[in-house]
Amino acid sequence: MRGRLRYPPDMLASFASLAVLLAAQDFTPFLAFVRAPSMVGDPESVEIGVLRGQGRLQFWFRRTVESEGGNIITWTDTRRCPAARDAVVAATQIAPPRIYVPGIPVRPDGSTILTLDGIRYELRAGAHYDSYTSSDISFSSNMDTPLANWVEGTLTVLEKCWSDEVPIQEEEAQAEVVQEEVEADAPPPIIPQS
Repeated sequence: MRGRLRYPPDMLASFASLAVLLAAQDFTPFLAFVRAPSMVGDPESVEIGVLRGQGRLQFWFRRTVESEGGNIITWTDTRRCPAARDAVVAATQIAPPRIYVPGIPVRPDGSTILTLDGIRYELRAGAHYDSYTSSDISFSSNMDTPLANWVEGTLTVLEKCWSDEVPIQEEEAQAEVVQEEVEADAPPPIIPQS
């Protein structure tokens, strides 16, 4: 037992709680969208996920802008940017494109509109049929579509909310307080004499 540290049981419990809380940090998105101009402007993608905590459901947003100097990542959440919640809710109302089958007219007159430039919009998200939530959905479009309108509106809402500050999950905030309390109240470790 030479050189082995022993800590009081209450201190070990605090360390275990802290480890569990820190390991629980999760920034897995349930929805992501892309805005990629074909000519002018940098492509940007935004991922949206759930902030863990008590009370009203909160969401985090991570934006990645691809520029010549490298990727620029900024963050926000619905606590700092309350209007962003409406954008998340509005995502449930985006009309997806209809399935195209050759030979079945797209328009009543049989014509088709082709857009060769513009802005590419993409959406990836968890989806559901009735009560089955194990589906995913992914679609893309160009300008003047329901997806384009939602992306542009969401980016406008988020425009002044972005910062370098990563949103703090509620458990992380509690873990920081617990760690400070443990450090302040911790007796020195007991080192057995050999």
